[in-house]
Amino acid sequence: MKRFLYAGLSAALMGLAYAAPAAAQDVSPTLLIETGPNENPQYRRVIFVKYLSGSTVTANYRAENRTEFKRVDNTTPQELVESCARGASTSLAEIQAFARDEAVRNRSRSAPETRSFCIKNVPNWETRNKAIYLDPIFEGLPVSIQGL
Repeated sequence: MKRFLYAGLSAALMGLAYAAPAAAQDVSPTLLIETGPNENPQYRRVIFVKYLSGSTVTANYRAENRTEFKRVDNTTPQELVESCARGASTSLAEIQAFARDEAVRNRSRSAPETRSFCIKNVPNWETRNKAIYLDPIFEGLPVSIQGL
């Protein structure tokens, strides 16, 4: 499953020049990730991945599964973007707690929680931590619509 997530995300991000400096230093870019209920009945949750440069969203992707990332216009309130850019990042423990809680909600057929995560300046991003931080957020999303 991890390979599909990163293949999809990597394909969506090919050609984004601003990601190169972070990758060269193996430090995560600043990501604002939002998740919540999906209005599409084929999928339970939707995830928005936003790349930030300061308080500006430089790229915004919508993911309903682990392999299809579509570039979309940014509709995130500026206050949330600034909170991520200027505030504390979300801890790995918080992300893991979300994944556990979301698994319980999914099993009990409860609505997904609406939540945002701020990931920034995580060392060893490409070599180790990308999977550790992103997998819990994307857990439960199908690989593709055919995987339903």
